[in-house]
Amino acid sequence: MFEGQRKIAVKVPTEKELHELEEAAEDLGLPHALIVDAGLTEIPEGTVTCLGIGPAPAEMMDRLTGKLALL
Repeated sequence: MFEGQRKIAVKVPTEKELHELEEAAEDLGLPHALIVDAGLTEIPEGTVTCLGIGPAPAEMMDRLTGKLALL
């Protein structure tokens, strides 16, 4: 049997909007994790790089991210 989850990458223009999206995910009770770089390569330590959300039903994800541009 094959199983899996859909992965979709979307973008926001600012880090502020990323934090607002994190708050919205929290308000909806969706599992989420803010990803902060460790600074071991070219990106400075502590740089917020992305927000992982889910797994969650497609309807919930669309409600949260449906208007964002695909990456």
